[in-house]
This record gives sequence, structure tokens and C-alpha cells, in this order.
Amino acid sequence: MDYMARAESALRHQWRAFLVGAALSLTRVVTGFVRVKYVALVLGTAGVGFLSQATQLQLLGISLGSLSISVGIINRMGALGPEKPRQEARLLATAFTAQLTVTLAMIAAALIWTRPLADAVFGKGTLIGSPISSGEVLAVVASIPLAVLASGYLEAVFFGASRYDLYVRSSLWATVMGFFATVTLIAVWRLPGAFWSIFTSSALLVTPFLIYVRRVRPYGHLFRIGFDLSEANALVRFGIVVLVSGSLLPLARLWVQRSVIGSLGVDANGILQVPFAVTAYYTPFLTNALWGSMHPTVSRVGSSPEGRRELTAAVRLTVTMATGAIVTILFLKDLLVPLAYSPAFAAAGSLLPAQLLGDYFYFVALPFTIYALGLSRLRVYLAANVGYSVTAAVISFLLLRSFGLVGVPIGYGISAACGALIAIGWLIWNHDEDVPMTLAFVVAGLVIVAAQSALAWRGSHPVWQGAICVVTDLAALAWLWRLRGSGTG
Repeated sequence: MDYMARAESALRHQWRAFLVGAALSLTRVVTGFVRVKYVALVLGTAGVGFLSQATQLQLLGISLGSLSISVGIINRMGALGPEKPRQEARLLATAFTAQLTVTLAMIAAALIWTRPLADAVFGKGTLIGSPISSGEVLAVVASIPLAVLASGYLEAVFFGASRYDLYVRSSLWATVMGFFATVTLIAVWRLPGAFWSIFTSSALLVTPFLIYVRRVRPYGHLFRIGFDLSEANALVRFGIVVLVSGSLLPLARLWVQRSVIGSLGVDANGILQVPFAVTAYYTPFLTNALWGSMHPTVSRVGSSPEGRRELTAAVRLTVTMATGAIVTILFLKDLLVPLAYSPAFAAAGSLLPAQLLGDYFYFVALPFTIYALGLSRLRVYLAANVGYSVTAAVISFLLLRSFGLVGVPIGYGISAACGALIAIGWLIWNHDEDVPMTLAFVVAGLVIVAAQSALAWRGSHPVWQGAICVVTDLAALAWLWRLRGSGTG
């Protein structure tokens, strides 16, 4: 009974963390839905294809420019605590100085090699005859230092000081302001305005972060130039691992999408962004609890029974929510795609069954990689992320030639399935008491998602698809409500 009570407590902990970030996730989904619809109508498939490459360039730049040391900042701030302000100041000065130096160097390199950069991202000669010039490409690069300051530095300070609430408030303001800026710039300057909106949104992202972070630490404590070798060594352990794993996925996706442009054209790349965007919009709902609850808890308690209870609780909660989200999206896909984009993107509906089935495997495996990071098992975390990115890119590239555009999401799904099998094998090997129940959740979710994906792929039996959607969603909501109300799970 004592073990069950502790397991139920871990589930409630995960559920509360999910609820804290739900308002932010919902705001991002709503504004993102409207923004995507507007961009699709105004810019069309080719415009979305160009813009997606610019977005991937920024994401890659953020991974490289931030040095991916935010996890190290969080862990070091937690270890030092507020009672060691001088040591913390040395830590923050080292992180700030390193990120500032690298991002300014990136801008200098982009100014010198603008044309080779554009050819590498969009393909040689692709921008000729388009409304995009070197100025728009440089605007995307110039957004990187601002985005790094917000998401690579100040966000880590919020988390390290246990002020997730202030991070949510800052992000809410940034999301709303960035939405209106994007719509305005695209309305005035069309595709060039979309590129400049990346820079503007980054500036609007960092502004509320700077306002709210004063409640955590004074500016003089946060923004100092300095470098401490011992703190750098502490950060670099995490930084190298997260940098390689964090930058590899956008780099691999850039390569795959550039292959799509070369083989099928920029319009096909625009179609491909629909399943990627769908995944990006609902993913935060499933990952808030992992980063806001499980990761800091596991970092504190280590590889103990409590830590493994946090892991299995995270798997069960994530699988339950992922199953409900996936079957709903698949049932409504033929309505959602034209509604969110335009009829020109209707072909993307055929990509969603493969994409979302692969998503399920990804969400099964994700808690295990975050658990490894919380335990500082950096080699395991690195191997998992590098293996996923490289395998997904290679298989997607090969299947693109044989099966066309649908080969890309199939490749990512196969890679995620391999990771999920390894993760479940590790879980079974450890023989914890609640493993059978956790496996039951995973298998039940897989059966439901696989059945719905098969029906959606064939485009048949809409009544059965609707029944699966309704029954699954009601069962998931009832379980979550029971968890919230009574603490049983």
C-alpha cells in the first residue's frame, strides 16, 4: 500500500506540472493554428516551403549558439543554491559570455559567407527569381542571439531558480506579441515579411523574459562578462552532449528537406511541413510534465525507487495523453488540414497516419531519454538522440526515393520505434513493481493508435474511426479526472 501511495503521488505530481504549462501550450496552439492558416493562404505551398527552411536554420543556429548549456545551468544552480551567490555569479557570467561570443561570431560568419549559407540551406540557385534576398537570410541569422538569450540563458535561470511560473508568464506575453507581429509583417511584405517576422518574434520573445527575470536575480548578477574555467568545465559536460544531440535533429531535417526540394520541388516541401507542424503544436502538452516535474525530481533523487516511480508515472501519463491526441487528430485530419492551411495542402492528410504512428513511438521513448539526462547518463542520452536523428534522416532519404514524400515520416517513425523498443526492454529488465501496469498502458495505446492509423491510411470506416476517437478520449479524460480528484492512477 505504501508503494502504491508513492506511485500515485508521483502521478499527481506529473499531472500538476502538466496543468501549470497547459495555458501556455493552449495559447501557442491557438495562435499557431491561426498563424499557419494565414501563412498558408497568403504565401501558398512554396512560401511555406521557403519559410520552413528559414525556421530550421534558426533552430540549428540556436542549438549551436546556445552551446546547449541550459541543462547544465539548471543543474548547477540547483546544486549551488541561493546561499552561494558568488559561485552562482561566476557560473552565470561564464554561460552568458560564452553564448554571447559564439552568437556574435555566427553573425560575422554569415555576413562574410551569405551566399554559400543561402545555397546550403535552400539549394544552389533556388532563391534566384524569388522575393528572398541576402537581407532576409541575414535577418534570420540576426535573430539567433536574441533567441539564445531568451531560450538558452534566461529560461534556464527561471528553471534553475524554480520559477517555472514566471517562465510561463513571460512565454505567454511573447507568444501573443509574436503572433500579431508575424501577421502584420506578412500582410505588408508577404514572404520577405515572413522572414523578418522571425527576427521580430525573437526580439519580442526576449523582452518579457528580461522584464520578469528581475524577480529572480538582479541584472548585475545575470549580465556580467567573465569566464571561470572550473564553471566552464562543469557546463561543458552537459553542453557538448546536448549540443550534439540538439543540433543534429534540425541539421538532419535541413538535409532531408533540401533533398525533398531537389527531388520534388519547393511545393512538396511546403506539403511536408503540415505533419511536422501538427506534431510541433501538440507536443508541448505532452512534454511539460517531463521537463517541469520528472527531470528536476530525477536530478534530485537519482536512480532510486522514487526516481523510477517518476519515470513510470511519466510514461503512463504521456502515453495516455498521446493516444487521445493522436486518434482525435487522425479522425479529424481531412477537416483539420484544409481548415488550418488551405485546400492546396489537402495532400498532406495522407502523410499524417504515418507521422502520428511514429509520434506514438517517440513519446514512449522520450521519458527514458529525459530520465537518463536527469541521472547525468550523458553517453546514453547522446547515443539515443544521435541514433534517432541519424537513423531517421538516412531511412527518410532512402524511402523518399522509393515511396515519395510519405517516405519521410515513415523514416522518422521507424527510427522512433527502434528507440521505443530499446526503452521498453530496459524497463522490463529492471523489474519494478509497477512495470506490468506501465506496459499495459503502452500496449493498449499502441493497439488503439495502430488501428486508427490503419483506418485513416485507407480512408475507410469513418464510423469506426469516430467510435475509437470518442471512446479513447472519454476513457483518457475519466482516468485523468480520477487522478486529479482522488489521486488514484
